[in-house]
Amino acid sequence: MRRRTRWLTAIAALLLLLAGTVWLAARGDDPGPAAVAPAPAAPACGPLTTTDLDGHPLAEGLLAPARAVHDAACHRDYAALGRLMDDPFGTRSPAEALTELHANDGAPLTVLAQTLESTAVADQGGLTYCHPHGAIAVFARGTPDHQGKLTDFTLTGDNPMGEVCFEAVRR
Repeated sequence: MRRRTRWLTAIAALLLLLAGTVWLAARGDDPGPAAVAPAPAAPACGPLTTTDLDGHPLAEGLLAPARAVHDAACHRDYAALGRLMDDPFGTRSPAEALTELHANDGAPLTVLAQTLESTAVADQGGLTYCHPHGAIAVFARGTPDHQGKLTDFTLTGDNPMGEVCFEAVRR
């Protein structure tokens, strides 16, 4: 009888150990809902540039789309940004450009907002914003039939409007 009790105790201990192991394995590395990381905060945004290289105020008709894009970038509002993009958007569609902007946890949106806080070059076609690190945002002036929109944004100077930024820096 004593021997039987020892065997039953040993089997019970092994079953508890096995159950604990199964429970831990099933739980895995899941930290649970309380430990889920919060969504990334919106980028810290400064003021939109409202003057050109010479310090002259930019026309409100040119600033309105730039202000809307800046606000959308600061609030990570991809839907609003998509509505503010021209089609085609540079050499790609707005959908392709939005996919690029989603990359890297939205870091390109921070660069877009910073670009619109940088120097603005106003010319016949509209506005070109030149970020000191090479990003370029271009806004078409628009026509009575077609509102000016964000027509292109690149993270590098690899943009047809890059020459405008280069000339602006040489001034």
